[in-house]
Amino acid sequence: MELLKLVIVDDEPILLKGLVNTYEWDRMGFRVVGTAQSGEQAIRIIREKQPDVVLTDIRMKQVTGLQVMEEIKKTGQECLFIVLSAYRDFSYAQQACELGAFAYLLKPIEDEKLQETMESAYKTCMEQKKNAEKLENWERMVKRDSVSFLQVVVQKYLQDQIPFEKLTEVLETVGQMPEKEERFITVEADIDIAYKITNALEYEASRFALEKLLQEKIGSRYFFWHFPSETGAEIFVVKTKENTTVHELKAFLENAREELKSPVVASISKPYKGLTGIRKSYEEAGKLFELATASGGSTFAVKEEFGGKAAKGENTEETLPILGAIRKNDEKSLKEAFIRFLYALPDDEDLQRQKMHGVMLEAEMAVEDSYGMTEELKKQFQNYYSNMQSLHVSKEVDVCYKILCRAVELRKEYAEAHDIKGGKEYMNAAAAYVEEHLQEEDLSIVSVATHIYLNPV
Repeated sequence: MELLKLVIVDDEPILLKGLVNTYEWDRMGFRVVGTAQSGEQAIRIIREKQPDVVLTDIRMKQVTGLQVMEEIKKTGQECLFIVLSAYRDFSYAQQACELGAFAYLLKPIEDEKLQETMESAYKTCMEQKKNAEKLENWERMVKRDSVSFLQVVVQKYLQDQIPFEKLTEVLETVGQMPEKEERFITVEADIDIAYKITNALEYEASRFALEKLLQEKIGSRYFFWHFPSETGAEIFVVKTKENTTVHELKAFLENAREELKSPVVASISKPYKGLTGIRKSYEEAGKLFELATASGGSTFAVKEEFGGKAAKGENTEETLPILGAIRKNDEKSLKEAFIRFLYALPDDEDLQRQKMHGVMLEAEMAVEDSYGMTEELKKQFQNYYSNMQSLHVSKEVDVCYKILCRAVELRKEYAEAHDIKGGKEYMNAAAAYVEEHLQEEDLSIVSVATHIYLNPV
């Protein structure tokens, strides 16, 4: 049995000696490391010896047992106080409880009662020690390997296994809360699944090489958290203060494609500030990755280019009018644009599905970037994505059109309720885009127009 430290306090020497010598403290799990005959002496000895338990008389001259408790409490020192009193005085007992006394015993002390109290105190102290040891080990582990630990925490948060509050708590504990000017960008990358069919042996090797190459390139410039998606794609949540990070990440991906000689499919979100930006960038990259995957081949979907040439292979001449009609909340224009889109679809059903999937992803992000996205509408989009493979193409066309029409309805309701005019929304969106990209050399009227789904002409 581990013996805990005990200090005994009583201003009557005979009683103090009796307390020390009468009882077999070691059988109760304690060893007496100090005694005191006054409150002042008790405070000094408690600070010096750091006992686990203090057994003290409550009524002493000058400094009482209650005052000793109060003084030790101010220092933050952790120990249990067992208070002794010859008086059945409720006010003393109440004050002792308020100061956190573990127990209140009356003199003369009953042996059985003392034994029971000390055993309970021993058990409580040992539990506290074990908990403190666990916390210390946890903090040591976190500090020693904080990057790997946080990587797991961020992954679990993004996969909805832990709440946002827990993520915040962990980041605060390890001192990794993002600074005011820091933003998060998510990259999702993989080798095109079609490559697995034509080059099965090289497919997994290329995926492994892509992971290592991106870790090296991104890690040479930025801090990141990295983990695989549910489908095995590589996800990098990048932390940055720089305005050119998206373009640099895109360059890394292009270099990886050239170096590996493999069809790399990837997406890059735009930068988002604060802890909430982690999830925003992650979800955006996920949707863009679906779009890039649907396009096939070596495709990069980059949010900052979205609305113009978002992904190599996307037929934006047909999709842009649909997005513009949604932005203008114009049901008639939406119908006309959707019909033109259908007439332009290829004959192959799989390609038709890819095109419809792509336009729905773009439409969803267009609504999210402006206004009108509700839980109802979000659920409709998600239900479509989950069930599109089981739908007949003709039924899929009907479902897509109904969702897009519902998006326009909800946007009109929101616009009327918040007095939003179409032109005002375009101007606000354009102004925000210009402000964000003001330092970039390739900023132009064309890039601004395509960002807000307007014809650049």
